[in-house]
Amino acid sequence: MSRKRDKPYFSRHVPASASGWKRRRPMPPHPEPEPELDKPTYKLPPPPALVITGLPPDCSVLDLKSRFEIYGAISRIRIDRDAVGYVTYRATDSAEAAIAASLDPSFGITLDSKRLQVLWATDPLAQWRKGVGVGAENRDSSNGSSSNSNLLRAEVPLRRHGRGNKLASAIVNPRVAAADGSSVLDVPAKAREIGRAESIVVMEENEEGKIVKHEEEEEEEEGRQQDIWSWGAGTDGQLGTGRLQDELLPQLLHLTSLSSAGPISFLACGGAHVLALTSGGKVLTWGRGTSGQLGHSDTVNSPHPKLVMSLNNYFITHVSAGWNHSGFVSDTGALFTCGDGTFGQLGHGDYRLHCDPVEVSFFASKHVEQIACGMRHSLVLLRGGSGDEVYGFGSGKRGQLGIAKDKINLVSLPERSCGFEGVKIASITANGDHSAALSADGHLYTWGRGFGGTLSAQTPQRLPTSFCFTKIALGWNHALVLTGGEVFMFGGNHHGVLSNPDKMTPVKHSADSREVVLEKVPGLEGSRTLHIAAGAEHSAIVTENGVLKTWGWGEHGQLGLGNISDQTSPQELSLSHKFQKEAGLIEIYCGSGFTIAIRTSCPPSQAG
Repeated sequence: MSRKRDKPYFSRHVPASASGWKRRRPMPPHPEPEPELDKPTYKLPPPPALVITGLPPDCSVLDLKSRFEIYGAISRIRIDRDAVGYVTYRATDSAEAAIAASLDPSFGITLDSKRLQVLWATDPLAQWRKGVGVGAENRDSSNGSSSNSNLLRAEVPLRRHGRGNKLASAIVNPRVAAADGSSVLDVPAKAREIGRAESIVVMEENEEGKIVKHEEEEEEEEGRQQDIWSWGAGTDGQLGTGRLQDELLPQLLHLTSLSSAGPISFLACGGAHVLALTSGGKVLTWGRGTSGQLGHSDTVNSPHPKLVMSLNNYFITHVSAGWNHSGFVSDTGALFTCGDGTFGQLGHGDYRLHCDPVEVSFFASKHVEQIACGMRHSLVLLRGGSGDEVYGFGSGKRGQLGIAKDKINLVSLPERSCGFEGVKIASITANGDHSAALSADGHLYTWGRGFGGTLSAQTPQRLPTSFCFTKIALGWNHALVLTGGEVFMFGGNHHGVLSNPDKMTPVKHSADSREVVLEKVPGLEGSRTLHIAAGAEHSAIVTENGVLKTWGWGEHGQLGLGNISDQTSPQELSLSHKFQKEAGLIEIYCGSGFTIAIRTSCPPSQAG
């Protein structure tokens, strides 16, 4: 049985009449692309971002930062034009602590006696406020316009911006619906106000409900400029000037290695070395390195900042510098230490020095939040399901480890400190033979060597006072505490570190057999203090107006006043006339005999 033959496929090169012609097999048809199915993709967990409402109209970024940084390291902070604050922590536990403190009915978080509302950025209320504008009611009351508005138009889908993403997703894939079953297309249009100098959003929600970052946020960070000054003892290179000499006046540093590594989010100053933590989780160190405390695989001083290369594969969230040792905490809760281990202060179970950061194996299965390095001891703050815990290791001769009621000489492996059962710890600090902790509800605990001739405490003792403390800075013989913008001091009497006793206002508190005397520091009236720092025997503060004041021991020029005299009361110093009228955030850090200040310029939207 014959059938009709299909039309042959002719070659372009061989004529159909040519001998030996063979029919070419047709090429198989191209398979139609299958519809792309939803594929599981790995998404980074949302950052621990909070939204703060109820801020006073005149609240500044400095005010907001001073109230929230006690709960942990902050990676980003801003206030929009509607007086809504945005705080992003480096660790989720820090954000959780801030949320818990704000919900405490007997405590809460306040600014100028006004209680604040703190929400997760993923909270629907926070998203609503961000999407339509907190000040919408104010705009409506002024005929739909705002005095500081440069542009008013109906809201349309914006690329990568919250609701616009949801609308686009719903048009392409109608199966996408809101959690309550209603389509996101039903969301009514709202008027949105966009200003010329205003950032549209920093943290926003995408179609999967995750908080994401985008390019505008990075551009805002890149627009900020940092200036760094150092002064005081510098013979080991700790000032970063490249000169091995003391400096009696603030020296503006020109450090290309720092500028290329990104903005500095935190500094830790030790005996004669400095650790700089960048916003990108990198660490640079400089100064004395004779015990390996710089982490550069050697025992050599470094007059210029150098990256700690062995930590490059980790995102570091916290650092601390002791007399001759250093500690580093990663975002995964791992702890690394290096430097002098003569007293067991590195926590490795030995008494040797280590020139590279080595992970403390004792905490391998635990989550470390903070490290605090003293002269010859270290403290560690743990977060976990069983609550907060503090561990100590190193020299315990003065009770600074807080691990037993009896005197302990040396401990080379971490041991748990006593007295913190059920206490939510916001921060820990150590210096000299002193140790201290601040709880999330503002209580102060101290242990170790006594202040002002009082007895040493072998276990943590809570200071019985009605004050709510937000910061503490420890020296070798004194301590500064901050409460409500006022600075108090206890201990001292060396090199004029205490102001004139005749002008001090003493406030006595009795704790067991110890008597603690809090003295309000004079000469600070008229402005609130935002930052405090303490060196071996000198002190420094920054006011809300950006004024720096120092006092105490001045032998190496660490007061920055152009001389080597001691000062018994706070003295104002000037960094540079160039920056006096520019808005910026100034933070101060003290080493044993030197001081460093960092000024971060504010974006135009945050100035004023």
